[in-house]
Amino acid sequence: MTRLAPLALILALTGCAGSGAGPRSTEPDLYVLAGQSNMSGLGRLDSLTSDERVVDPTIRLYANDGIWKPALDPLDDATGQVDAVSADPRAGVGPGLFFARDMRRTGARAIDLVPCAKGGSPIARWAPAPGRDTLYGSCRARIAEAGGRPAGILWYQGEADTRTPELAAAWPGQFASIVAAFRRDLNAPRLPVVVVELSDRDPRPEGATRSPAWASVQAVQRALSIRCVATVSATGLPQNPDRLHVATEGYRILGPRIAAAMRRLRATGCR
Repeated sequence: MTRLAPLALILALTGCAGSGAGPRSTEPDLYVLAGQSNMSGLGRLDSLTSDERVVDPTIRLYANDGIWKPALDPLDDATGQVDAVSADPRAGVGPGLFFARDMRRTGARAIDLVPCAKGGSPIARWAPAPGRDTLYGSCRARIAEAGGRPAGILWYQGEADTRTPELAAAWPGQFASIVAAFRRDLNAPRLPVVVVELSDRDPRPEGATRSPAWASVQAVQRALSIRCVATVSATGLPQNPDRLHVATEGYRILGPRIAAAMRRLRATGCR
């Protein structure tokens, strides 16, 4: 019998080979990774441990090129990107795979991940619109291609809305509209959504100049009151030298926090 190389064997067992991958033994839970660069992730790949570089055959990625693959960072790799609107050429380590692995460790079934984030995107750019040349429309189309009905959405966004108090004040209403649109279009009125509050603002003088409404966005995110929406804190996490993006070490902490919040939502009937 011909012996398969390790990766080929994984692909064969998981049905990840090519875009026509078939279902696994149990239907997987599909999670959407949406927001801006801290969801795409700019953590350093060389900060991953050897164990974190090993494929888990129960976690798949519907990659930006429209092909099912074993999930490894960078999840939001722009190579072969189908929808240019959400391309992030600098994507590195983010929270998505740490989230998925924690869900698996605590008994969740197989997981599929769909990256939809776009670095630098203010929430206004996520306004619900059908075209694939929009962030919402592209994400919605990719969800349909990947299976149609996600088990939950992970949202990490808001840095781009810290430039003025007016943008910060408008954020919760715009976010509520996005959640409502996803739930309507996916026929999932209790779809669970976990929001990551902004991490710590850059303490240097340029941080206050660039993001005078940082604390305001944090406050409106913390005060969200939408059914089946939970928030988790990113304050105190290790950051990259740019003091804007969470470091790999921080995502390692954040992923399980998001997973715990998602489990709590699902346990209360948010599905």
